[in-house]
Amino acid sequence: MELRHVLGNTWVAEATSALIGVYRLNKTDVVLLDTGVARLDREDLTALLDQNGLVPRGIICSHAHYDHTGNAAYLRSRYGARIAAQVIEAGIGATPESYRANYIPLTYAQCRKYFAEDAFPTDVILGIHDDCLSFCGAEFRILQLPGHAAGQIGIITPDNVAYLADSLVGPGVMATAKLPTAMFLAQDLETKRSLHQLSCEAYILAHKDVLPDIHSIIDRNVDFVHDKAHHVLSCLTDGMTLSQWLMAFSKAVGFRTQDEFKLSIIHRNFTNFVAYLQDSGSVATCRDASEKRYYRTWGQ
Repeated sequence: MELRHVLGNTWVAEATSALIGVYRLNKTDVVLLDTGVARLDREDLTALLDQNGLVPRGIICSHAHYDHTGNAAYLRSRYGARIAAQVIEAGIGATPESYRANYIPLTYAQCRKYFAEDAFPTDVILGIHDDCLSFCGAEFRILQLPGHAAGQIGIITPDNVAYLADSLVGPGVMATAKLPTAMFLAQDLETKRSLHQLSCEAYILAHKDVLPDIHSIIDRNVDFVHDKAHHVLSCLTDGMTLSQWLMAFSKAVGFRTQDEFKLSIIHRNFTNFVAYLQDSGSVATCRDASEKRYYRTWGQ
């Protein structure tokens, strides 16, 4: 893991699956924007900090997904870093069990297994309308970016560099992702479009780009979601149950895994796309005894 300079005192560290924002308060003290995956990034992140003589005084968590919060509690314990998070995600991240709000298909036992190291206590809780944060002696602007996760935030550093978490993804992710993550796709699309109003010196996309401008990538992200929704819909044969529809889609895109955690994410993401198609009027449902069956609506 290496530090890469972005602008002024804003840097990024390239973790396994995401970029971790690093804002340097002075020669030794930093604020981290997210923390990477516990299992994959902890050793390298610790080495990066220690070898560069850096001490994380604070952590701003964008949202409670395992690839963003995995080392927050560990860094708080090791270095005394204070943790800030938006109220919704602070609640979700409080215990292994509460992570289930972002990973609905998992059981109680599975949540305790997968998120034992991810749960974190929040020292500074941001409200759902807060747009600034005075933290560790620095002034950060806060962007409320719901959709991907209910309480996701972005962070603008004092250098006017925007860390946008998972509100946008780069071209590489769009080229390879079979089904993107969003709790509420309609809200996620609204958030993406709202970013056209943003004017910053640089933009950090957690997965996994640093860009001087985001206007064209915003439109590509919107089209990407619409294309995936159309693909999901194209796999529906009238009268399918959710399981049958998911099986048809999985075969079409080549999902091949027996890992329970990965399967839970596939199921969650697919269910969220189905909910979006229902809300948008593309799909109707009816009950067959205790089972829900899905049908395309007219004009589809």
